[in-house]
Amino acid sequence: MTTHDYDVLIVGGGVAGLACAGLLRHRLRGRRPPLRIGVVEARAPRPPVAGAGPGLRVLAMAAAGRAVIEDCGAWQALPPGMAAPYERMRVWPEASTPFGAGSLGFDAAESGLPELGHIVDHDWLRLAQWERLADPGDGPVDLLTGPSPAGLEAAPGAMTVRLDDGTVLRARLLVGADGADSWVRGQLDLATTGRDYGQLAVVGHVASERPHLRTAWQCFTARGPVALLPLADGRSSFVWSCFEAEARQLAALPDDEFGARITAATGGALGQLRATTTRLAVPLAARHTHRYTGARFALIGDAAHQIHPLAGQGINLGLQDVAALAGILAGHLLGTRFADPGDALVLRRYERSRKGANLLMMAAMEGLHRVFTSDSAVLTRLAAAGLGAVDRLPAIKGLLMARAAGQAGPAGRRHAGL
Repeated sequence: MTTHDYDVLIVGGGVAGLACAGLLRHRLRGRRPPLRIGVVEARAPRPPVAGAGPGLRVLAMAAAGRAVIEDCGAWQALPPGMAAPYERMRVWPEASTPFGAGSLGFDAAESGLPELGHIVDHDWLRLAQWERLADPGDGPVDLLTGPSPAGLEAAPGAMTVRLDDGTVLRARLLVGADGADSWVRGQLDLATTGRDYGQLAVVGHVASERPHLRTAWQCFTARGPVALLPLADGRSSFVWSCFEAEARQLAALPDDEFGARITAATGGALGQLRATTTRLAVPLAARHTHRYTGARFALIGDAAHQIHPLAGQGINLGLQDVAALAGILAGHLLGTRFADPGDALVLRRYERSRKGANLLMMAAMEGLHRVFTSDSAVLTRLAAAGLGAVDRLPAIKGLLMARAAGQAGPAGRRHAGL
């Protein structure tokens, strides 16, 4: 039996888990002794097909999230065209138009920002993160692929993860970054509250008759929101959330029929739309874990909270978790060489810093979903009037734009911890 010891062991090699490893390494560079970091992930990411353009899975990443990826050194390694900036957003209910009464718009130029965020190819981003962590010149990170976690034991001095090949990994701090169906969360028997929306998100790419103008477009329909997200090659990625039967029908339609349906659903905002890829349908749910931390463990990203994708905030909340956890741990561990990364009181500071913000965003998304899919015509009209009113109130609109850019306060100020 082989045993390995780590200061921090991260289970889950998705974007949030790899960002956690990268940001901890960056923040604690030069510490003596160096922090021992391990990442457990079943398979290393495979390089996407060169020249194939963005894949079906893209992320709407706000400026604050980009800052985390830059600090990890991965943003700079993204190939050209795999991170497309968006400078504006237009949001409207189906009873209105993108620029009509009841619509809401944000423009980065209004606050002196170069962009509101980027639409990033998930697979290329994850590959860039992985390859950066694999570079030994920036400090040791063990990328542990192949065997899967099979057992977890908690002890006063360490969390012990047993892999299915018999390897034992001991960690002073275990970070669960293994997604909405988190193995770590299940092994720790942590309570959650959740909701299955009975919806699927249909995703793919479309070409448009009119240019997207580096704008993210989103229409709220009675069946669910549909968003068009600008890609660097001139196409748009779409996310169309609707109830399961309709979603499966949309995913199976011939391309010409689907193009007509999504053109109608977006009110012709970009003119005639034409499908250019296959379509995938992804189940939608919301879930929140009652406790993010305890003695020697912390949860980040979807392992701690899963949110409806109607505002594209899932990855941004996860990266804000990473920034908060890495910042708190760095401050603690740089204080003395004998500091314990698994100290429950220190980890509790991370939970307090993130839990309220995550719950607030989840409640806002739940409210929007309920209002715009309501059977009440009065309620949906009131919601549309509310969007239009916000568009005419600069102070409130500025706060919302700061949130859209991943900032805590007025535009131009980064989220605390970044």
